[in-house]
Amino acid sequence: MSPVRAETATVRMHCGDEGRDDRVELRSVEMADIGDGGLRFVLPKEEIPADARVVEVIPGFMRAQKGDPGYWIQARGTFGRFDQDDGLYVKERQLMPVFGVKKGDTLWYAHVKSWRFDYDFTVRAKDGAYEVYPAFRCDRVRAFFTNLYSDIVIDFRRLDGNRADNNGLAKAYQRYQREHGGVRTIKERIPGSPELAYLCEAPVVRIQTHAAKPIPDESDAKLFFKKGEEPPVSVHMPFGVAEEFLQALKDAGVDKLSVCSAGWQDGGYDGRVPGHFPVGAEAGGADAFLRLVGKAKALGYQFALHATNTDGYMCSRLWNPEWVCKRADGTFDKGGLWAGGQCYWVCQKYAWEHWLPEEMKEMAALGIRGPHYIDVYSATYPQRCGDPRHPCTPEQTAAYQNRILAEGRRLMGGAASESGYDHVAANLDYINYIERDLQLLEDGKQSGLVAGVYPLWELVYHGIILYTSDRWCQNHTRGKCLYKLEKSGDPRWMEGDGVENPRAALKNIEFGGRPIFYTYKFADVPRIKKAWEEFAPVRHLQRELMTRHDELAPDVYRTSFEDGSQIVSNYGETPYLWLGQTVRPLGYVLKRPDGSFFQPAPFVETPGTATLRNRRLELDFADAAHGFALKSIVCLDTNASFVEETGDCGFWEITLRSAVDGSFVTLNGKSACRARRVIPTRGGGDMRLCMGRPCAPRRA
Repeated sequence: MSPVRAETATVRMHCGDEGRDDRVELRSVEMADIGDGGLRFVLPKEEIPADARVVEVIPGFMRAQKGDPGYWIQARGTFGRFDQDDGLYVKERQLMPVFGVKKGDTLWYAHVKSWRFDYDFTVRAKDGAYEVYPAFRCDRVRAFFTNLYSDIVIDFRRLDGNRADNNGLAKAYQRYQREHGGVRTIKERIPGSPELAYLCEAPVVRIQTHAAKPIPDESDAKLFFKKGEEPPVSVHMPFGVAEEFLQALKDAGVDKLSVCSAGWQDGGYDGRVPGHFPVGAEAGGADAFLRLVGKAKALGYQFALHATNTDGYMCSRLWNPEWVCKRADGTFDKGGLWAGGQCYWVCQKYAWEHWLPEEMKEMAALGIRGPHYIDVYSATYPQRCGDPRHPCTPEQTAAYQNRILAEGRRLMGGAASESGYDHVAANLDYINYIERDLQLLEDGKQSGLVAGVYPLWELVYHGIILYTSDRWCQNHTRGKCLYKLEKSGDPRWMEGDGVENPRAALKNIEFGGRPIFYTYKFADVPRIKKAWEEFAPVRHLQRELMTRHDELAPDVYRTSFEDGSQIVSNYGETPYLWLGQTVRPLGYVLKRPDGSFFQPAPFVETPGTATLRNRRLELDFADAAHGFALKSIVCLDTNASFVEETGDCGFWEITLRSAVDGSFVTLNGKSACRARRVIPTRGGGDMRLCMGRPCAPRRA
């Protein structure tokens, strides 16, 4: 690629007190040619004003106009087209330090080389003019350190032609990570790790939890619990009952499983950390726990521990104000409210130097051979500590986190954490979920500038780190959480409505994910079995790099893998014909490397739908030739309800009360029968739907 022409970037610095003495300083900075179509932006820390709050860096090629062909894309893969007059999208934390702008046949992407933990990714549209840029937060840095500790450095690179899309961006960053970031593929690691080989074929079930204290909220009178002043520990799944739970899963046919034991420690889940020992007495104590570990091994299951290294509580046996991360003014850096009460962030440098290595050896001595799970490490940015006795920048904390995860691998055969922040990618075997952008999109909570989510992270890390694609895809066969909360430590988070969303199931397949369950309930055994059955036909692909992701038609996508396998996923309402195969709505077809095809059974049995029009229910069956049996009936967008069922001669009569025109009704079932007729009932909007096995028509 020929050298790029000289380019400059506009630097916008917001200085002074926001809202009072606010001023904006502008300057133009010329970028250096670094070859291969690349430019480097450098802003020395000495040139940043002492009162600068935010520094924004905007090269000309990161601007666009409404109507330009292309899109902007953020590190998760969240993207938007240039089709709005006004709007704002801000993401405070980035899974990977990259983002891009595609216009026509060219894509420019940024790789933030320093300050990666201290910028907001921003897209701003005003009167049809777009700016896509990092906003570096000097105010956040100075909250912990009096002086800025590094220059701002960004590499910008240009991709052209068929490389100028999200696939090209992902592969460029993946190549960098493999060459410079210490990242190795699953295939490269498996020869020395039988635990990883097993993990590729096993979904994760996290026992959530054996035991835990209730989580306080802001209305509680006491948020700071000292040892002996805490609320009692509630037991959800004692160790002995957990043995029965694992046996039930094995009996159900779940042949492989990686179990993560959460709430096994002193004080239960998040109860008295830092410091996990002794094993929690309330859930059964050390002897019962060792029997559980032995039971898992006897069943052929992998068994690992959940650990919390970042959170600290006053009730910990190790409580000492010295290990708390400090701000520049000496105040404690606090997190949220969890089972231990008010959380304080633990300086990882201090923890490594004082107790973590020995504690991890004690964990391994319990007989653990499985991915050691450390909460939070990959779910947020590394904590910073301004304590002059043990100062730690986020970059230095990331180095300690990697050292700790590597020690977990050495001692227990693997390492895992929560989400997809890739500063620890070189030392992770699996994560629970990547992010929650798909959930936000599903719930209608994304910015109006967002058009969708590409699997950008997956294109980088599939075949390197095992994952579930999103919070939305967790526990997916259990249905939607009945409670409006996001705290997995709360047992109510394990309560689902039982209605599987086939879109979430399909998204996990399309994006190359695998199922994960958080549970302490036997009711979830058949749901875990169903998730296992969905995963089994594609689990071999967990070892393969994802090479491309393409849109074949509206709502139809093809995912390609290194071994030549391809999956076509159809989110549309009509079948899609691909290579002679019919891809049913909300289904997929797998093309294997040998040219053969596989198509699974539908994720959810929805043999027919019905629409109420002019007081008559019109039926539309996806597979009427095979018929179906009535098991349940759900009426959406109305307050209609199932109120009556009769069954003479295998015939059912269902009344929908208070249904209105346009209502959609879904019918679910298994055995062979079909709809016979629909009869309007007298009065109001009540409708009676008659279903039955083939027999002589009945009159109303």
